[in-house]
Amino acid sequence: MYGEVMIPRFLVAASFVALSAALLPRSAWAQDSATAGALFDKGVADMQAGQFATACPALEESQRLEPRAGTLFTLAECQAHSGKVASAVAHYQEYVGLVSRLPADQQSRHRDRVKSANAQIAKLKPTVPTLTLLLPANAPAGTSVTRNGVLLQGAALGLALPSDPGEYVVVTRTPGGAERLVTIAVAPGEAKRVALEVSTETPAAAAAAIAPAAGATPSGNGPNDAPATPTESHHSKTPAYIVGAVGVAGIVVGSVTGILVFGKKSTVRDECSDHVCSEDGLSAANSAQSLAMVSNVGFGVGIAGLATATILLLTAPSAETTGSTASATRSAGWEPRLAGTSRGGWAGLQHSW
Repeated sequence: MYGEVMIPRFLVAASFVALSAALLPRSAWAQDSATAGALFDKGVADMQAGQFATACPALEESQRLEPRAGTLFTLAECQAHSGKVASAVAHYQEYVGLVSRLPADQQSRHRDRVKSANAQIAKLKPTVPTLTLLLPANAPAGTSVTRNGVLLQGAALGLALPSDPGEYVVVTRTPGGAERLVTIAVAPGEAKRVALEVSTETPAAAAAAIAPAAGATPSGNGPNDAPATPTESHHSKTPAYIVGAVGVAGIVVGSVTGILVFGKKSTVRDECSDHVCSEDGLSAANSAQSLAMVSNVGFGVGIAGLATATILLLTAPSAETTGSTASATRSAGWEPRLAGTSRGGWAGLQHSW
């Protein structure tokens, strides 16, 4: 009708979808905000009790759920008093930068905290240690380096990285899977450079390297003890395992192809009648013959391989060793050092902008 405005249906639908998308997440945001507030309160309470090990993670999670300047400052305070000076300085600087972008009326509420943050930055920065990790020139392309489980890439290697005092577990891993682990302790104010070593051994070769040494005598205490003969001391059951693996592979191939033969036979029954087959039936019949031959060969190889492996294992002489194999592992333990300063009062800290 003249004078009426016709709104296309797709615009109405699009508006409804946009409005729904804007309204639905509000309940989730409210829950995150409530959770963030509860975590903040717990963090402050734990700080007042001197329990920084639980206070700092609570504050960090609160900041992740609902980023706020007040929470960021409190997290930096917690880290400063728990000895994590590098993290504290980084968060103090982030806090100062965040406040500088707030409206003027909100900046005034943070004036005292900004002064405190700048004072802490000036005080703590000289105590922040750095850790430089260097890969050797012969490291294979694609070698990865992790520090306490965090992957370091590109320019991070060879760069003096600000680090919290403590221990770091550094693992270099080549594309072939060989690993080398080293634990590095970093002290406050220290500038440490570590030239990493890269293992070129494969995991299988490394496992073989820690096997009991061959040629050891059972007792070895008397001068008349006869050493083991080279044939006995160097005897290996590896050929039996290899032949056995070939046998297992043959059985697997025979079984798989045998199953395929049954499938082809089903097609032949459906597509052939009185020795007359359709094109699909003829193709299935030819395939069934080829697969049957492969299956028979596979089973033959498998049975022969397993029988040979069994004979090799039963006839292999047992060799005694004088030592036992042990593997050493290192744990990525890290405990922060307390700064040794007084806690002060955090009752006035707020989870707010």
